[in-house]
Amino acid sequence: MGVLRVDHPDIEEFIRAKQNVGRLTGFNLSVGITDEFMRLVESGGPLQLRFGGKDYQAVDARTLWDSLMRSTFDWSEPGVLFIDRINLQNNLYYCEHIAATNPCGEQPLPPFGACLLGSFNMTKYVHPTVPGTPGKWWIDFWLLARDIPHVVRAMDNVVDIARYPLYEQEQEATRKRRMGLGVTGIANAIEALGFPYGSDGFIGQLEHILESIRDNAYKSSIELAREKGVFPAYDPRAYAGSRFIQSLPDEVQSLLSLHGIRNSHLLSIAPTGTISFAADNVSSGIEPVYAHRVLRTINGPVGPEVVELSDYGVSTFQTHGKTVEECSVADHLSVLEVASRYVDSAVSKTINVPRDISWETFKDVYITAHKLGAKGCTTFRPGGQRLGVIENAEEPNLMSAPLNACELTGGGCE
Repeated sequence: MGVLRVDHPDIEEFIRAKQNVGRLTGFNLSVGITDEFMRLVESGGPLQLRFGGKDYQAVDARTLWDSLMRSTFDWSEPGVLFIDRINLQNNLYYCEHIAATNPCGEQPLPPFGACLLGSFNMTKYVHPTVPGTPGKWWIDFWLLARDIPHVVRAMDNVVDIARYPLYEQEQEATRKRRMGLGVTGIANAIEALGFPYGSDGFIGQLEHILESIRDNAYKSSIELAREKGVFPAYDPRAYAGSRFIQSLPDEVQSLLSLHGIRNSHLLSIAPTGTISFAADNVSSGIEPVYAHRVLRTINGPVGPEVVELSDYGVSTFQTHGKTVEECSVADHLSVLEVASRYVDSAVSKTINVPRDISWETFKDVYITAHKLGAKGCTTFRPGGQRLGVIENAEEPNLMSAPLNACELTGGGCE
């Protein structure tokens, strides 16, 4: 991930850097958006560009915003990271400053930070109901809660047994013991219960799932601290005062004050495009189903080949979930808003917008994401300059997009 602050003197050149089809293809780009800049976009006025303690020229904030939005409209990059919010809501605000994230934006990291991710495949917690009871499927929250402590312990062990390329990376990882537990298959799992993506019922179930993972993950890390000790950078008073910790249930905060915690961060929602594909093509991350049948280009033993895949929800639950094409921008934003509240790192989420979305409506997506409390935003518009890695097999060439933009461009996923 290449990130540049919006007030850097080279920001205009940075925004244009990937407006091509052949250069800088090995990594993603995002702009670090400051609170000051967002205020100026709303009120109007000049943004002072600065670097290294020196002031450079001032630029009109709204003009710069339009330039950034036009690039994302046409090229799906750069993405947007609300960098001041990321630092304000960081559990370790007291001992580190974050300027960038991992390639898909779900893990804001300090210098030499390591990214340790894991996802619960929610389709594996969906079971058929007893004949004669309402609905066909239900989610086994008891089993999910039982699994979480084992996964937290395993992920914590990885910090110690991993081999790090640099000494500084090892020190960073072992001082803070970060991890990012998230979910995949959410759309398949919740839609099997009868709730279309983005609906009130869907949002309610999503909150229940993420709340369960959040609370049980924190309790598990607190229990590990009793057994193995807290992470070395733990400062009881400062850590307890962080915004995310203060949003936890009173029970969890009380346990934390008594025993400390083993891991500085525990929660992150990654795009999971490849692992979802490997897990029988479940819906990825918190994204909707792309299509009920897709054509996907993969690298096989003899080179790239196109394979046809059926959606897991269709093949296993006999549920034809709401596809990307059928989801509204409001559906995506509702899911992003809820997910952002339940993770202590960040969320990778692509807002797929209609091909014919108006320019003003498109720009408003990013403004709304900021107002809803997201730590970043990225979009993908079919018909833009970027091509996708999968294709709707039922209506070829109608839409071509990645499962989420992180698989191809990914900059600035929340």
